[in-house]
Amino acid sequence: MKFERKFLRSKVARRMLAFFVLSAFIPILFLAFLSYWESSRFLVKQAHARLNSVSAIYKTSIYERLLLLDQTLKEISQRLTEEKLSINLETQLSEKIRNFVLRLPSNDTITLFGNEIEEISLNAGALEHILNGGSLLLTKKNGPDIKIFILMAHNTSAPESGILIAEIIPDYLWGDPSTFILDINLCVYNNDYLNIFCTHSETYPTTQQIKEHTRTNKGDFTWQDNAEKYIASYHEIFLQPKFFKPRWLVVVTQPQAEALDSLQKFNTIFWSSVILSVLLILLFSMMQIRRVLVPLEQLIDGTRRLGNHDFRTKVDITSSDEFGELASSFNIMGEKLGDQFETLAALSKIDREILSTLNIEKIANDVLIHLQKITTVHFASISVIHDDSLKQMHVYMIDGNSKQLHRHSRVLSDNLRQLLTHNPEGIWTDNELIRQQIQINKINMVSPHIFLLPLNWKDQTVGFIALGFSIASHWKVDEIKRIRDYTDRIAVALFTKNREELLIRQARIDNLTGLPNRFLFTEQLQKEIAQTRREEEKFAILYIDLDNFKKINDSLGHSAGDKLLCDAGSRLQKCIRESDTIARLGGDEFAIILSQIDSEHKIVSVVNKIINSMTKPFIINGEENVVAASIGIAVYPHDGANIADLMRNSDIAMYRAKAKTGNQYIFFEENMNVEVVRRATIERELRRAISEQQFVLHYQPQYDPTTNLPRGAEALIRWNHPEKGLVSPGYFISLAEETGLIAEIGRIVLIEACAQYRTWLNQGISLDYVAVNVSVKQFYHPDFLKSVETVLSDNAMQPHCLELEITESVMMDDTKVVLDVLHKLKQLGVQLSIDDFGTGYSSMSYLEQLPFDTLKIDMSFVRKIQDDGSGGTIAATIAAMAHALNKKIVAEGVETQAQLDFLRNQNCELIQGYFYCRPLPAEELTQMIQELQEKQEIQK
Repeated sequence: MKFERKFLRSKVARRMLAFFVLSAFIPILFLAFLSYWESSRFLVKQAHARLNSVSAIYKTSIYERLLLLDQTLKEISQRLTEEKLSINLETQLSEKIRNFVLRLPSNDTITLFGNEIEEISLNAGALEHILNGGSLLLTKKNGPDIKIFILMAHNTSAPESGILIAEIIPDYLWGDPSTFILDINLCVYNNDYLNIFCTHSETYPTTQQIKEHTRTNKGDFTWQDNAEKYIASYHEIFLQPKFFKPRWLVVVTQPQAEALDSLQKFNTIFWSSVILSVLLILLFSMMQIRRVLVPLEQLIDGTRRLGNHDFRTKVDITSSDEFGELASSFNIMGEKLGDQFETLAALSKIDREILSTLNIEKIANDVLIHLQKITTVHFASISVIHDDSLKQMHVYMIDGNSKQLHRHSRVLSDNLRQLLTHNPEGIWTDNELIRQQIQINKINMVSPHIFLLPLNWKDQTVGFIALGFSIASHWKVDEIKRIRDYTDRIAVALFTKNREELLIRQARIDNLTGLPNRFLFTEQLQKEIAQTRREEEKFAILYIDLDNFKKINDSLGHSAGDKLLCDAGSRLQKCIRESDTIARLGGDEFAIILSQIDSEHKIVSVVNKIINSMTKPFIINGEENVVAASIGIAVYPHDGANIADLMRNSDIAMYRAKAKTGNQYIFFEENMNVEVVRRATIERELRRAISEQQFVLHYQPQYDPTTNLPRGAEALIRWNHPEKGLVSPGYFISLAEETGLIAEIGRIVLIEACAQYRTWLNQGISLDYVAVNVSVKQFYHPDFLKSVETVLSDNAMQPHCLELEITESVMMDDTKVVLDVLHKLKQLGVQLSIDDFGTGYSSMSYLEQLPFDTLKIDMSFVRKIQDDGSGGTIAATIAAMAHALNKKIVAEGVETQAQLDFLRNQNCELIQGYFYCRPLPAEELTQMIQELQEKQEIQK
């Protein structure tokens, strides 16, 4: 077969050739390896079996010769009467024994046959074995020679008769050398692994190799001498009972190459067959590859043409196999790619228009031009539905003569809208009314059939395309898909245009009230600053917050709150001029720019109008709702020269007005800013104080006025400020409550106070309890009850040893929740006290329900008690009421003897104040109580 020169230059050809060859070569190689391994294993096993048989036979023959010789010597010893053997006996022994002597107990030797034998020493065990009628087998190495002796008693009944010693002829014991197999080496080793015989003395296993491999009575092993490898088999000759020797070993070895000689012949034949098979596979592979490669090259050329945008030249393959079918499919694909490429180019142009200018007329013009190219329409139009008025639409068409785009306004009928809604994939129609809606009269006669395709994007119909035909067409799926690609583009453009306009409105206008939002207000404020700066005028910023709006929102719902905000926005608009700007900043906050202000009087006039307008009731759902307005005023340029300063300062003024009960206005003053900075500084330092544990506790004892001894102590917090030193709680407690930090500070006080009480108990200080103040926010914290349980458990503290002082303001919110927490604390065993009673929310109806143990009379009532006892009416009333409710009384702020006497007369149980002791650090209080306890001990 003839091959082209460039046949194997193809990467595919080389890859396929390699694949075909490897697909055959790998299985053949695997089978060859498997056959070689199995054949080698079988031949090695066969060789070992042969050697094992030889060693077993040779072992048996040696042992039988030894037995025969032993029997012969015993018979001779019985017939031996003289110091010499008879001629018959000598003849009988000459083939088996080289020398034969009788050794007497006196170590004298009588040579019975052959020559004298050198002296042989025996140990006690060997001698005993011989005298008991046994035979002894000995091997003795004398230079290169190995001599083998057999010893036995001449007469076991007469030990003094001596021991017979016979030296065995090696040829008798090992056999005739001419009978040995030439390629097999037979070796015998004694019990000391000494080689006493080998048929081939040049090569045999060493003593070390024998020790390593012959640990059992028989077996196989391999060993190596220089570069040649041997296989071996061994058998043990068990000599212990008969000849008083542990064993001899018969080892048979053979070169592995000779044992596996048949494998070499097999390898030659096998590998020759493998090579021949590979060559045949290579030949047939090249023939098949050539049949595949030629049409494949033609398909590659066709692909290159597609890459060069040549979609018309076809691939010419005439074969009827799969390559022919592939070529036909390839040609069809090329035609479709050409159409799609042209469509993508047009869509890309439309996409650029969408992303750059978003010019609907330009996009409509491009879409209509390409629709006329890809379809056989008489006319095409695009109708765009107005986003503001869904009844109106614009119809875009290209004039057939001038090729210019024309736009016509039309009314979108309900019938047409329903038709588009129910047929999102398009519909054919010849309805005359619909044709009149979307066509110009000149075209009506030549286009009786119209295909309507809605322009939908994200479930919104933004328009539709109308295609007019003289006859109804039946489009294929890909043709409809191409048209759908254009409709999707125009739908995206229209939706994006509408979305862009909507976003612009949403970015600047508040959706709820229709007023400008913060963004537009800021933009307008910037313009106002620039204009006012040029004209050297003034303007004012009114920052407005609705008072009590949250209560209406929470009680009536968000829908009612939204209605109120809309009404409030309308009222505010009526209070200002058209040249002024009003905006809703968010929530219930509004802002107004009063431009061209030349006096404060004008500002006050507008503000009063706003306040009066806001105080009028708002009618929502038939009910009257009253709110008010807190207004902060900042004037440009006095209160700020930029947006940030004006907005911040007006906001500060508004919060100051809100703090003063609301429903009023306040002009910004510079000292307000100073106050804001001061509060921000304190808050920042408080957070650092919490993290760095800068708080310390002082304790003011509460005395029993009847004994003048302390019963308990109240923990009072102090701030060990790194710069200001020890700071009283009046400096920071109110701000801590506003910022919510009071909850964490209260937790610290609770933990430290209980830990100190445990220390007092360990020191033997006799205080019944320690009192800790609890803030409102700490009381309402979800983990408050759990934290109390934990701190009691951590300090092994009885619950009644902890008193929690809670202010009356706790009961102003959710009384049910308050009662639930108080009852749980009472069940826990903690003492409860109402702090500063009479200064806040005092409800007699709730007082009976609350599980308090103690009422604390506020120091403001105690200080009214004069030296003559007057001024104590309120204190006496509180004490009487508490005792009527079975509550204890603690009077705080007692500083004079008259106050103490008055409270004693009112049966006040506990006194707290400077009269007895000021608040002390824990160490000083400990020392004071210890001194009091020592005085008591002395008095006793």
